[in-house]
Amino acid sequence: MSRISFDEPWTFGGHPWRSLKDTSFGVVVADATGDIVYMNERAIELHGVVRLAVGPDDYSQMYSLFTEEGRPYPSADLPLARAARHGETSRHARWVVRRPDGSRQTMQGSAYPVCDREGEQVGAVLVHDAIEGHRDADRP
Repeated sequence: MSRISFDEPWTFGGHPWRSLKDTSFGVVVADATGDIVYMNERAIELHGVVRLAVGPDDYSQMYSLFTEEGRPYPSADLPLARAARHGETSRHARWVVRRPDGSRQTMQGSAYPVCDREGEQVGAVLVHDAIEGHRDADRP
């Protein structure tokens, strides 16, 4: 399966998808290939842009993601890429987003592999939010 189906029940970290539909956190979902297929309104607000069909190799460049030290964040090391490609769970990771308007914000989030009823990985999900008080206008 190359695309995740939102019609079928699936879980992330033991939680059902339905629990994320009304969350106040940013939610980004990638399919089995790692391509981004969904961003909720909060995620779009946090990043200042919506770009779907972006693959794991391009996450950092397409979303202007940096380490807290100001270096470009290697796409392969981002939590969503690790969850999509390797089935890894990452909790409380931090990164900096440079939005199209030039503003910057530190984010914190967790990423999980997404599994169907049979336990097969069909994608990955990132749940994140801005860290209040960590806006940095002087860094990339």
